[in-house]
Amino acid sequence: MTTGSHLGLNFRTTTLPINGAATALQIVRRYLAAELAPKYFVAKNISFGSYYLYSQGIDEGTVKNTHFITLNTNFSLIPISNQLCMRAVPQVFYINQDGKDGYYVNSTFTLAKQDFPLSVSSIINKEVRSNIPGSKDFIWNVSPVYSFNKNYVPAPPVL
Repeated sequence: MTTGSHLGLNFRTTTLPINGAATALQIVRRYLAAELAPKYFVAKNISFGSYYLYSQGIDEGTVKNTHFITLNTNFSLIPISNQLCMRAVPQVFYINQDGKDGYYVNSTFTLAKQDFPLSVSSIINKEVRSNIPGSKDFIWNVSPVYSFNKNYVPAPPVL
């Protein structure tokens, strides 16, 4: 079980009139958040868990209350061949932002080679039902990932 809290910062470009001219400015919106994440390992490479996040918008114009709840599973080190393995992290989640809510399913897939720092990861997200403005029916991406695996030179401690 892990718990935490943090100050969330959301950056948004907004156009404001300054000295009679429209000027694009970066606006920071602040959120206070707390989270709870229990996880249960069924086997060495299989776990089930949930995650709950509550955040409260501090600034004017922010979403004042957000509830985010997910149920997830993690299947790691799935052998594909002698050198390749895969990780899959499917989940379902619910989000409520000031009364507007939605249900979604998503999954992360990662393909990696043993003892090699580069891997490929993809996230897919499918809306089940939502009335949240800006929600997309289906989104996905593919990303290269570099893992340091502590093969870097750590800086000496500052005294």
